[in-house]
Amino acid sequence: MKRALLNLSVGAALFATSALLADDAEQLIGKWSVKKTNDQGQPFTQMIEVKKDNKFVFQILGGENQVMLYAEGDVKFEKLGPFDSIRFYHIRGGLSATELQDVDEERAGIYVLDGDTLTMATNFERERRQSGQKPTADMYQRVKGSAQGSGSSAGGLVIDEVEMADTPQAATWYYCFEATVEGATRRYYVENKGYDKNKVTIPMALEVPRAQAGQKCSFKMQLDDIDGDACSDEPDNRTTGSFTISDKGSQSYKPEDNWRFTIRWHLK
Repeated sequence: MKRALLNLSVGAALFATSALLADDAEQLIGKWSVKKTNDQGQPFTQMIEVKKDNKFVFQILGGENQVMLYAEGDVKFEKLGPFDSIRFYHIRGGLSATELQDVDEERAGIYVLDGDTLTMATNFERERRQSGQKPTADMYQRVKGSAQGSGSSAGGLVIDEVEMADTPQAATWYYCFEATVEGATRRYYVENKGYDKNKVTIPMALEVPRAQAGQKCSFKMQLDDIDGDACSDEPDNRTTGSFTISDKGSQSYKPEDNWRFTIRWHLK
């Protein structure tokens, strides 16, 4: 049942972002995003990144840019009659980049590229409509600075997760994390998201732009039993540290006898 739900979630989300083209492949390299609203009126962002090695990364981001769904795999550019189409295959998806499972289906779609706007029509096949997937037409915008050869630094640091082995908190606690690389700071905080146990993994997918291997990433982590104080100047618990960025890695810390955690990251 869990695998079936994952297949449906990733498949439906990816189909809503079908983009690319053989002739336009070079122009499509980069990140594209569209802001949407779900049936409950909650806003979210869909983002797809097209890479030059015929790979893709897809994400659904909620409030505070929290990753709600993550998928990656291969793409192939094809012609579908008079239309330009793309096929997504070898898909792996999950709640974060470190919790991926194989998705047992392929997805395909058609699109029109007009400058920095990518319009995609999806879910028009009969079997998709019969399964309750509504036909959609989305207009994605290129994320500034993400184009191949634009002169900006590609990629960046992604802090995938923090595995908390032990904390000094005795009851429900709230979490705030900031990472800084070469003056660029990004924060992870989810309002009203509390944790009530020590052994917990917090998926973050926190991106710090323009980071490279060999640079130092400094971080600040704060815990508090009051939600609004987790990111304040006077939290219950605060620790700082750093690590040297590598293509993929992890590092464990023990700031106090009863506080132990591990940070995991990778470079895009």
